[in-house]
Amino acid sequence: MSENPPLPPPEDASKTRRLVQPTRSGTRPLTPPAEFRNRPAGAIFGDRFRYVELLESGAFQKRYHVDWIYADNDEAVHVCPNPECGAIFPPRNEVPELYCTDCGTKLELGIKNLLLIESNQPQPESLVRVVSKGLSHGSIRAPLAAFTEQVAGLPRYCWLMPEVVPFGAERIDLPVEKYALTWGRDLARGLDYLHDNGIHFNGTIDPAWIGMIGNRVVWSDFSGCLHHPEGYVADRYPDMLALARLIYFWLTGRENYEPNNELAPALRNLFDQVFSTGEIRNSLDLARAIDDAIQEAAAPLSVDLHSGRLSHVGMVRSLNEDSLLVLELDRAQQSVSRVIGIYVVADGMGGHASGEVASGQIVDLFANRAFSDLLPGLLNAPAHDLSNWLVSTVQAANREVFNLRKSAGTDMGSTLVAAAMIGNRAFITHVGDSRAYLLNEREIRQLTVDHSLVERMIANRQISRAEARHHPQRNVIYRTVGAKPDLEIELIQHSMEAGEYLLLCSDGLSGMVDDQTLHQIILSANSPQDACNELVNAANAAGGVDNISVILVKVVAA
Repeated sequence: MSENPPLPPPEDASKTRRLVQPTRSGTRPLTPPAEFRNRPAGAIFGDRFRYVELLESGAFQKRYHVDWIYADNDEAVHVCPNPECGAIFPPRNEVPELYCTDCGTKLELGIKNLLLIESNQPQPESLVRVVSKGLSHGSIRAPLAAFTEQVAGLPRYCWLMPEVVPFGAERIDLPVEKYALTWGRDLARGLDYLHDNGIHFNGTIDPAWIGMIGNRVVWSDFSGCLHHPEGYVADRYPDMLALARLIYFWLTGRENYEPNNELAPALRNLFDQVFSTGEIRNSLDLARAIDDAIQEAAAPLSVDLHSGRLSHVGMVRSLNEDSLLVLELDRAQQSVSRVIGIYVVADGMGGHASGEVASGQIVDLFANRAFSDLLPGLLNAPAHDLSNWLVSTVQAANREVFNLRKSAGTDMGSTLVAAAMIGNRAFITHVGDSRAYLLNEREIRQLTVDHSLVERMIANRQISRAEARHHPQRNVIYRTVGAKPDLEIELIQHSMEAGEYLLLCSDGLSGMVDDQTLHQIILSANSPQDACNELVNAANAAGGVDNISVILVKVVAA
């Protein structure tokens, strides 16, 4: 057996590779993370929002006041100036709204008190999806933007929202029971809108998701919301029930419903319908029931409705195709007056033996249904029953004119503006370019938006409103009564103050007399009837190229 070969000479110890090393030898210090620093004054976030003020600086989150920067109006946010609404309309790819879709007020450009929250953690996916839906409602203050930026090599997650005060914050000291019903009604209306957009809370509502603006409440925190895959929530009962429990707690301090409590009869009936009989199944019905309870629980508001009306052929036409209806029912009991008014202006189209037939059929149907429906029951019914009656009557009128149009083989049709009033509450609907205006000492405000070509051109910024008054296609409308078997109906609700006026008119008046002249004539007249006479005279003096019909209603304290 041969001998083993000699071992190689040992290497220098300093070059010897050690397989096991002491724990701390050979390590390198970790690179410290970049500091989550404040943005410098004047910084721009997301290429659109300018630093105004640093509000709060934490290790993981910072809050800033910012301004919205925009190159043109299509990139800007619009706001409803009505203090009872305040809906926010973020910029969209579609044609921007001119009037608030919640309350009908003309929108204004720009928004104040924008809060930008910057975090080193990603935004919840549910919040990002809320932003993408562009929610616009008076009882909702949803986030308006969500984006990510790289700063010093690290992501910064930002989201933008209107500034609200969290519900229950120490600086809010309001008697909850005093506001419980109005808060509940507004939240219920907002919840119905959220359900329409596929957003729900799976039957659990946390007061932390509610914010406050003055004495009002709004949905403001959407970190706990869920999104229905179909984009629409069909089963609305769980969320409605959770909201009703919260309202009941605000009123009574009790978490569980007790039928035999000290609540007023109107409120007992309301909560019985929610918790006992299950008659109320969604938040819209809850909002309506709360509104009726508020009206019933409040001290009766005794008002009278003073009205004037006039229809004239004008200076050019030989036939008056307009029709109008004024019907008022008044009941006084224990010195309290409860009055219902039905007011209709229909501007017929289609020429001789067509337009006047269509408009006449509309007002006849309104009158017949008023006598059959209002006299037996609606004088004592909740206010929302009157709004439902108005919508169903317009639908019935549309079907009747559509059937007449088919049987006669003509192109008959009509525009329409109608109002149903119960006391000082007005429910208004319109089709085409007949209009409704609200007037008081301060202003005249158009409540309806014409279904016309020029109105679309104004919305698309193709023409100005002044140019629209003289545009050759100003009489082209895209929605009329009787054109189709089904009619899309818009409903406006408004609570009027004593001394305010509601003006309904055909385009024979609004197309000839500008708004400021309308305002001046009405305020200077001795009575609504005198005002109607002067308005028709003014339209005829301006040319009277169309039939002129006008109804003016003044709310008077009784």
